[in-house]
Amino acid sequence: MFRFNWNRPHTLPQDYQLRSAHPADLSQLCELLLTSFYPERRFNPWLYPLMRLGIQEDIKRRLNTSPHQYGCLVVTNQAVGATSRASRAGGTSRADIVGTLEISLRSQFWQPLQPRRPYIANVAVDYQHRRRGLAQQMLLACESIVQTWGYRQLYLHVSTDNLLAIALYQKIGYQVCSKSLWRRRQMMVKELIF
Repeated sequence: MFRFNWNRPHTLPQDYQLRSAHPADLSQLCELLLTSFYPERRFNPWLYPLMRLGIQEDIKRRLNTSPHQYGCLVVTNQAVGATSRASRAGGTSRADIVGTLEISLRSQFWQPLQPRRPYIANVAVDYQHRRRGLAQQMLLACESIVQTWGYRQLYLHVSTDNLLAIALYQKIGYQVCSKSLWRRRQMMVKELIF
């Protein structure tokens, strides 16, 4: 399996580790994305299992994509994993996933003939682990990945009402390059300097 190499040190708090995702992470990735983007209280109980299945199949398909076109990063927390699983499974050594993001080469859906470009999606950190720099370290790791792919720009979308995420992206060098008022989101880009 392909493993990303980081060309700069990442400063994560103690007990956290940044790594590429594995197929065995599928169920935890699915749960993190569901709880981050689609809180269960907002949907009918019969719809939520269908959403879980759809997200799981989508992630499974993407994890089998070429590492030169796709990557999924995860942040794990060993301390949380040992504590939470000890009560339900006798304590295993595998850490719980508390953060994730995906990076891929994409073209805009309305411009399929345009060149593809590096795009970050599905940035999620478990609510109990936010404000610790986990998302920032995952985003900075993407810069190393993009460099190995031979690109100098990195794109992402963010909801215009997600002010904390916008502040984080601006803090590390992203700038707004387009807005979509009807969808309440904006695209941001970072020019990479190597």
